Amino acid sequence: MGRIGFLFAAVAVWAVMAGYPVTVFAHGVGSREMDPGAARAMEFLYADGEPMAFAQVKVTTPGQEGTLYQSAHADARGRFAFVPSGPGVWSVAASDGQGHRAVHAVTVAAQANPGKPVPPVVQAGSGAIGPGWREIVLGVSLLANLGLVAALLRRRAGRKGEFRT
Repeated sequence: MGRIGFLFAAVAVWAVMAGYPVTVFAHGVGSREMDPGAARAMEFLYADGEPMAFAQVKVTTPGQEGTLYQSAHADARGRFAFVPSGPGVWSVAASDGQGHRAVHAVTVAAQANPGKPVPPVVQAGSGAIGPGWREIVLGVSLLANLGLVAALLRRRAGRKGEFRT
């Protein structure tokens, strides 16, 4: 494969990756909140839609970073629920123990009338499902490096057959 063939192959691989990023990078994770109420239920998923079954989940208290409020495991469908004890932005992080981690921010608004329960307002945080720009750059870099190694090995194998005097 000459230089033009290698360049053509690299462009073809890049075009496929750009057209199908979720299929190529199936290791992204994310979350989504389900039917907000007094208890906050959410679902943690991989980019391909598979649940993060039995992932370790940690909830931290608003305004007190690093203070653990609750620690548990998601169920077989990647679902988890907790009841916040007050207003603020709660951080819910799920980790599968294999390097995949999703963080979901849950905003609980203060009640206008404390005597009357009102469903709090919920805003989803960083729960986007799919790869981020870092994962895309890393994937492209890995593929380019693999191509470079293959080209160098092929070039080296071609030189071994030469006769030197």
